[in-house]
Amino acid sequence: MSHLKWKVMGMLLFVFCFLLGLQNTAQASQLNFTTTRISGVRQIDTAIQVSQAGWQHADTVLLANCDNFPDALVAAPLSHELDAPILLTQKQGVDPYVMDEIKRLGAKQAILLGGTAALSAQVETDLENAGISKPDRIWGQDQYETAQKVAERVGSKGQVILVSGEQFPDALSISAYAGKTETPILLTKANTMPEATKEELAAFQQKGDTHTIVVGGEAVVSSSTLTGLPDVQRIAGQDRYETAAEVYDFAQDDLTAPKTYVVTGENFPDALAAGALAAKESAELIMTQKDALPGAAYSVLSKADESSNSAVIIGGTAVISDQVKGMLEGTIPPPSLLAGMKIVVDPGHGGPDTGAIGPSGTYEKNNTLAVGLDLASVLRSAGAQVIMTRSTDVSPAVGQYSELSDLQARTKIANDDNADLFICIHNDSFSNPSSNGTTTYYSSASSAAGQSKTLADNIQSELVKEIGLYDRGVKDAPFYVIKNTKMPAVLIEVGFISNPTEEKLLGSPDFQQKTAQGIYKGILKYKGF
Repeated sequence: MSHLKWKVMGMLLFVFCFLLGLQNTAQASQLNFTTTRISGVRQIDTAIQVSQAGWQHADTVLLANCDNFPDALVAAPLSHELDAPILLTQKQGVDPYVMDEIKRLGAKQAILLGGTAALSAQVETDLENAGISKPDRIWGQDQYETAQKVAERVGSKGQVILVSGEQFPDALSISAYAGKTETPILLTKANTMPEATKEELAAFQQKGDTHTIVVGGEAVVSSSTLTGLPDVQRIAGQDRYETAAEVYDFAQDDLTAPKTYVVTGENFPDALAAGALAAKESAELIMTQKDALPGAAYSVLSKADESSNSAVIIGGTAVISDQVKGMLEGTIPPPSLLAGMKIVVDPGHGGPDTGAIGPSGTYEKNNTLAVGLDLASVLRSAGAQVIMTRSTDVSPAVGQYSELSDLQARTKIANDDNADLFICIHNDSFSNPSSNGTTTYYSSASSAAGQSKTLADNIQSELVKEIGLYDRGVKDAPFYVIKNTKMPAVLIEVGFISNPTEEKLLGSPDFQQKTAQGIYKGILKYKGF
C-alpha cells in the first residue's frame, strides 16, 4: 500500500488485533518434566527438608525468622559463600526440629539474620545451650541496613543486585543467580533509596563495581531512585511471574543444571530456603501460582524443557497444587491459551481493491489474505474466537464499493462484536524499489492508544525475529481502522511488495506462515506469556 495513498486519504487502513498465549508455543506443546516435591507441614519443616536434600554436613547454618521475611531476602549469596543452608525458626526461640537439623548437619556456627525484633536473645541462648559457639548476628535497624551488612560480609563481586525491600517476590526470583554468582543483594523502597543502600552502592562503586542489576519494574523500583548509578540493567515483567520468567532467561548461562526449582509466588518462606539450594546446585528457579502455572512461567519452561528434565516443587499441595504438578509433567494439558479471546483478523484490501502491485505483477490483497488465514488457524488452535473481515477475495463493504465504505465496514465488524484485539495485515510499497523492512503501526488518536502501542511493540519485535526483515520500528499513524476501533489495534506492514526481493518472500507460503507465527508470538508476549 503506497504511503502517498495513505496520506491522500488522510486515513487508511486496518488494524491488527492481539492475543493471549504462550510465547514460543505456537503448538502450545505440553511440558514433560519429571517432578519431585520437597515439603513439610509448616514452612519451618519445609526448610528442614530443603536442608536435608542439599546438605549432608554444614559447618555453618543461617537462621531467619519464619514469619517476617525481609532480613532473609538477601541471604542466598552468603549461603553459597559459606555453603550454609537457610533454616527458619520462630522469633521466641529455636524450634526443636530445627535444633535437630542443626545437630544432624554437625554445624559449629550459626549466623542469625536480623536483630532481636526478628530473632530474640532466646535464640542465641538456645544455640549456646546446644553447644553452638556464640552465634554471630548480622543486623541493622531495618531490612535495608541488614541487607547492607550482609552485602559487606559477602564482599565485592563486580556487580550488585538491587530489589524491592517492601515486596518479596523479585528478591526470591533472583536468589538462585545471586547465590551462585555470590552477587550481593541490596534493598530499596519504590520511590526513595534508603541511606544504608546508598552508602553501600557508593562503596561498591569506589571498588569499581559499577554494574547494578535492578529486578522489578517501575512500580517497585522507580527510575528516580537510580539517579547517579552509572551502569544499570533492569530485569522486569508486567507482574512477579513474568519478572521471574525474565530472570530465568537471564540466568540460564550461569545456572546450567538440568533441574528447575518451582516455588510459590504467593508467600515467601518456602522459597527462601529453596533459593539457597538452587544456587548450590546451579539450578534455575521459577515462580508459580498455587493452582496454575502462569503463562510466562509455562512459556519459559517450555523452552527449558529441551535441556532441563527435572522439576522440584517446593512446598505441599496447600502451597503448590497437584494441578501445577500435572501441568509440569504433561499429564494435565495447558488450558486453551486464548480461551475467551475474541480477535478480529483483517487482511487488507480485497475484491475490486488489489492494494499495491509488485514489480512482477503480484497483488497485495492475495498476500494479506494468505497470512490472515494462516494467522486465524493458529489463533483458533490456541482457543481464540477469530472473526475475519474477509476470508475470500471480497470487500466487506455493504452495497456499492468505495474505499471509505470498505474501511468503515472493517471497523464496524470489530466494534459491533466487541472484539478484544484487531489485527490488520498489509504490504508496504514505495517508489524507491530499494525500500525494505517491516513496520507496525498504532494510532495515538484511538481510545486504546496505550494498549495498542504495547501490542505494536510486542508484535514488531517478535515478527522481525521470525521473518528476519529490516526492523523499521513501531510508528504512530491515524489510519482509519486503527484509529476508529475501540479495542487495542495495530496495522502491520509485513514488507515492501515494491522491493523485488521482498515481493518474492511476501508471496511465499513458507514466509506467509512464518509471518503468522511471528504475529502470534507477539500477541502472546503482549498477553504476558
